[in-house]
Amino acid sequence: LSLPEKLLWKRLKRPANKELSINRQYPVLEAYILDFFYEDLQLAIEVDSQAWHAGRSEQDLERQKAIVETGIAFLRVSARAILRDPDAVASLVLKVCRGELSLDDLDPAHL
Repeated sequence: LSLPEKLLWKRLKRPANKELSINRQYPVLEAYILDFFYEDLQLAIEVDSQAWHAGRSEQDLERQKAIVETGIAFLRVSARAILRDPDAVASLVLKVCRGELSLDDLDPAHL
């Protein structure tokens, strides 16, 4: 795991969040690994580096398209946001997983 992934994982797996079965490094379609996956919502939680945001490669787009076609939704959070305030990002992810926020309610500019 990268440092941002480790910081997020540490917060997602706190005892207070034990009711949420969030998995890390979750395999899908026998070809891809998701950073994190919340099965109850079929939600992929991906930590994206600045390089990813600067130039999404065609391969990344094809990967996400294939995964979305299986019914899995994506929540993408930036590594920079995690490094800046890991508690805030974890709180946002947990609110989505608990149904307190929907993906449609999120402003991608703040992720």
